[in-house]
Amino acid sequence: MENSQRSIVKIVKEICLEGEIAYESFSYDWIFRLSRNDKVVHIFGYQFEKNSATAHLVCSDKCSTSDLLRLSKVSAIEHTFFMSPVDIKYVGVAGNWIKLYELLNRHGKLVCKANEGTGGNGVYLVSNQFELENAAHKIFSRSRAMAVCPFYEIESEFRVVILDQEVKLVYRKNIPYLLGDGTSTLRQLLVAHLQEHADYLLNCNILEEDNLTILDPGKRYYLNWKHNLGQGAAPVIVQDKELVERLSDLALCAVRAVNVQFASVDIVETSDQQLVLEINSGVMMEHFSQLSNANYQIAKRIYREAVESMFR
Repeated sequence: MENSQRSIVKIVKEICLEGEIAYESFSYDWIFRLSRNDKVVHIFGYQFEKNSATAHLVCSDKCSTSDLLRLSKVSAIEHTFFMSPVDIKYVGVAGNWIKLYELLNRHGKLVCKANEGTGGNGVYLVSNQFELENAAHKIFSRSRAMAVCPFYEIESEFRVVILDQEVKLVYRKNIPYLLGDGTSTLRQLLVAHLQEHADYLLNCNILEEDNLTILDPGKRYYLNWKHNLGQGAAPVIVQDKELVERLSDLALCAVRAVNVQFASVDIVETSDQQLVLEINSGVMMEHFSQLSNANYQIAKRIYREAVESMFR
């Protein structure tokens, strides 16, 4: 059974054809079995047979990643672990609410998300007790654990792709925004923006009370606070060599701290620091590769190097 929607499927098949690698696919191309010269390796989703099971589990757990990074003195956003009330008896604590309220009072704004979630789905920004309780209820209805971190005023978010201790790609995730002209309301600007980007997936977020707001010329109104590519952000390769070097150094420290070999590291930049947000042991380049043929070839090169590395 084939899956023609994911770029990685087409890329893997091309790599196998060009590299004289035999392959079999299962579960709608979700699992690939590659073989060459009596050696067999596998790709499961976006997980390549490069990382240990332990490294994969650590990276999949936001709080565990945060703990290990901070233990290794790697600058990272602190995530606090909260167990679902259904399972909380196994960890021997009285409950979650007092600690959650303490975090909210300390930081003013929190970001709540499933501890093993991906893609920015089910992530909530909360600033009061009602929003906090509502977010926790929604997350615990679908997940056994929740990760909570302080909200940061993020100026930029970057992704660094690393294979075998070498940086292969660094790009910025640009959130779409509306640009004020001094006459149009935000609602009018949004309609024009959607007409111009009708073929692009966009998760817009204009507050109801802002619909009739008129922005001063040149002022920006960001359509989302999340930097996920699947929710409207656009990848732009970083060309600044000094910035690439700083991001690379931090990302390499992060992957070494958790012993992962093929991964992407998400780094946020505030007004005064750069912090690791998370590490992804499954290297997904779907939105990046679909933006242009040049991006497709970059993704293909990285995946080819990962495949060849598995056979070595």
